[in-house]
Amino acid sequence: MTKTSSVELAYKALDRASRWLQGAYRALEDKRWDDVVYSSQMAVEQASKGVLIALGIDYPREHDVSDVFGKLASREDIPEWFRGHVPELSRIIAELAELRGLAGYGYEEGIDVEYFRGYAPEAYEMARKHVELCRKLLDELFQKH
Repeated sequence: MTKTSSVELAYKALDRASRWLQGAYRALEDKRWDDVVYSSQMAVEQASKGVLIALGIDYPREHDVSDVFGKLASREDIPEWFRGHVPELSRIIAELAELRGLAGYGYEEGIDVEYFRGYAPEAYEMARKHVELCRKLLDELFQKH
């Protein structure tokens, strides 16, 4: 895959992340708390993988890519402002990935939609910030405005 096509693919991943984020927002409006968490996780996952794709970094085919993403903090080709956010962003990736299964299949364990009521707004805000920072990084690195 050429660098150009990697960047194009990365932006497609970010666009998908934005659609997941929109779904999380609508779920928040509808008080579908479990859907907020699930969609927020997917937004974070897609945005994170978009960054990794753009940088040509292989990542595991799983939801939690926090270990690979965390290595961006030490890369000198990454702007310092973003490197400073990497530990928090990596934590968000891991946290939401851990809760994804429960948000999607918690009913199997007797968990209802109210279980995530207090956490859902926080999950949405974490995802919104995550997607925004990933897009800002790619725009800066690849001069897309």
